[in-house]
Amino acid sequence: MPPFVRIVLASLFALALGAPMGATAQHAVPEPVLELVRNLAGEVAPGAARASPAPGLYEVRVNEGFLYVTADGRFFVYGDLYDARARQNLTDLSRRGERRAVVEALESDTLIVFAPEAPAKHAVTVFTDVDCPYCAKFHLEVPQLNALGVEVRYAAWPRTPPGTESYARSVSVWCASDRHRAITDAKAGREVEPAECDNPVRAHVEAGERGGGGGGPPPGGGGPRAPPLRDLAQGRGLNLSKSSSWRRSSAESPKDARNSSISCSASSSRPERRNSAP
Repeated sequence: MPPFVRIVLASLFALALGAPMGATAQHAVPEPVLELVRNLAGEVAPGAARASPAPGLYEVRVNEGFLYVTADGRFFVYGDLYDARARQNLTDLSRRGERRAVVEALESDTLIVFAPEAPAKHAVTVFTDVDCPYCAKFHLEVPQLNALGVEVRYAAWPRTPPGTESYARSVSVWCASDRHRAITDAKAGREVEPAECDNPVRAHVEAGERGGGGGGPPPGGGGPRAPPLRDLAQGRGLNLSKSSSWRRSSAESPKDARNSSISCSASSSRPERRNSAP
C-alpha cells in the first residue's frame, strides 16, 4: 500500500480509536466562545463545543477542523492541540471519536463486506474508489487481512462527482446482484455491467466528508498515513503466515470486533460463506 494512502475516519486497527475528549455539555461553554465561533464559522452544531484538557481553552469542531478558544472569546487557535508532557496530539483523539461515530452510523447492509472464515477479531471500514489503482492494491491484500481475522467493510468513495463515468461505476458496483464480484472486477480493471438502483453512494460520500475526508489523497499529501500490512500485523501480534481462506458477507460486523476506517481514495441476512478470492 503506498505511503500516502490517507486514513480518513480513524487510524487503521494498528492504532487504538480514542473516545471524544472533554464530554462537557455545550450549555456549559461560555457564551463568548460560542459567539466568536458563530461569527467565524456560523452556527455551532449541537455537541460541537466542549471544554478542552487545556485549562481555560474550549474546543469547538468547525467544518473539518477544530478551534481552541479562550473563555472570554478574545483569542483562538485553529489547528491541533498537543500535550507536551504526554507527547500526545489531543485533537487527534477528538477526530477519532468523531470518525468512530461516523463509521458506526453507517448502515451495515449498505456496505460490501469481506469477512474472515472464523469470527473476526478486528474490523476495518474502507472508503474506497473502485477505479483507484491504490485501492486495487489494497484489495489484493484482503485475503491476508481476512486470514488474520480482519473483516474488511467497503463504503463508496468515488473520486469524481455525480454525472461522471467513475461515479457511475461505483453506482453500478453497489447496484450489482453480486456486489462482491462487481467490486473485485472493477478493481481488477474488468468491465462492470452498468446498473442503477436506490443506492448508498451519495450517503457514503457525505459520511466520509463528515468524518474529515476530502477529494482523495494528493501525492505526498497530508494527514495520517495507512501503515503497510506487515506493520499492522506486527502492531496487533497477528501472524502473516496464516492461511487465506475467508468468507464474504453482506451482514453486520461482529459486535466485539475492533473497528476502524481508512480511505484508499480521495471507507441484513446472516453471512454467506464463499471461497473465491478477489
